[in-house]
Amino acid sequence: MAVPRWGRLVETGDRYEPYRLIDPDGAAVEAVAIYFQELLAAGKAPSTVRSYGMNLLRWWRFLQAMDVPLGPSDP
Repeated sequence: MAVPRWGRLVETGDRYEPYRLIDPDGAAVEAVAIYFQELLAAGKAPSTVRSYGMNLLRWWRFLQAMDVPLGPSDP
């Protein structure tokens, strides 16, 4: 199975949004951005946000490889 290089996790340099999950079109994944904000509001460290972000990125790449739609606009 070939796992595509779907999206990426980027470091922003912003302490209120230290990491952003970007889709293949270059747009932030809104649901993940909200989740990251909730983690930070709960007092989690930016390193935790990065760790969760990397896990989500790997999961979404796997879903793409398995041809599972990621959202309502994904064919």
